Amino acid sequence: MENKITSGIWFVFIGLILLLHNLHVIDFNLWAVFKYWPLLIIIVGINLMVQKRTYGPYVKIGSNLVLLAWVLYVGITSKSSSWQESIFTQRTENYNDEGDSAAYANTVSVPFEENYKEAKFEFNGGAGTFDFQSNPSDDLITANSPDKYMGLNLVTDHVGDKHTITLNAKRIGKKSKKNIETVNLNLQPNTLWDIELNYGAATLSGDISHLGFKKLEINTGASTMELKLGTPKIALSKITIETGASTIHLKIPKEAAIMVTHSSVLSSNSFEGFETNSKGLAMTKDYDKAANKYEINVEGAANTFTISRY
Repeated sequence: MENKITSGIWFVFIGLILLLHNLHVIDFNLWAVFKYWPLLIIIVGINLMVQKRTYGPYVKIGSNLVLLAWVLYVGITSKSSSWQESIFTQRTENYNDEGDSAAYANTVSVPFEENYKEAKFEFNGGAGTFDFQSNPSDDLITANSPDKYMGLNLVTDHVGDKHTITLNAKRIGKKSKKNIETVNLNLQPNTLWDIELNYGAATLSGDISHLGFKKLEINTGASTMELKLGTPKIALSKITIETGASTIHLKIPKEAAIMVTHSSVLSSNSFEGFETNSKGLAMTKDYDKAANKYEINVEGAANTFTISRY
C-alpha cells in the first residue's frame, strides 16, 4: 500500500512542477537535477531496508518527501532558470545571434549538390511545434515558419563531401505561446545523415521513413514526439534518446531489426513485435542475423516510450 502512496507522491510532484512551469508560475531547471538521479537508487535501497517494519511506511514517505523538497530547491534556485533553453544556450551564443531578430528569418534553405554524400544536422529549439519530412527536393534542407514570431537561423559548413548544418529556432517576439504555428522542415533523402535534435517543451512529429542516418540523437524535456522511420539504410543506425517527462512514439516497419536498451526511471515502455523483452533490454527476432538494424538507447525519467510496427 505504501508503495502506491510514494509512487503517487512522485507523480503528483512531477505533474505540479511541469504545470506550474508551463504556466510561468515558477522557472524550474529540470536538467540541473538530472545528474543526481543516483539518489533514486538510494531511496529504493532505503525502502527495501525498512520493508515489513512497523515504522517502514513512515520512513518511506518521509525519505521521499525529503528528496522531493531537495529536488524542488535545486530546480528553482539553479542559475539557469529556464530549463527548456538552458541546454541550448552555449550553442546559440555562437551562431551570430546579436540579441535581436536580425539573424533570424522565416524561411531558410541550403541547395543540394551531388557531392553531398553525408551531412550532419543539428537542430536547437525551445517551445514550439515542428514537423520533419524527408522528401526529394532541390535543397539539402529547407525550413519554413509561417509564424512571424518564430525565427530560424541557419549556419552551414562543409569539408569535401560532408556538410554540417545547424538550425536554431526560437521565439523572436512577445506573442503568447498559445496557438503557435507549425515549423516545417525537410531533409534530403539522397544524403546519409548524422542528426542531433535538441529542444524543450515542444511537439515534434513527422515522416522521415525515406531518410538514411548513421545516428539520431534526441535530447529533450517535457515534450511530445511521434516519428515514422523507414527500414535502416545502413548496417547500423544508432538512436539515442535522453529525455525527461516526455512522450516518445517511434513507428518502425515490421521487417526492421531493432534492439532497445533502456535505463529510464519511473517510465512506461511499450515495444510492439519484439521477441525478447526483459528488464532493460528488448530485441526483435533474428536481430543478430540482420544485415541492417536499429540500435536504440533510452535514458531519462518519467517518460512514456512506445515503438509500434507498420
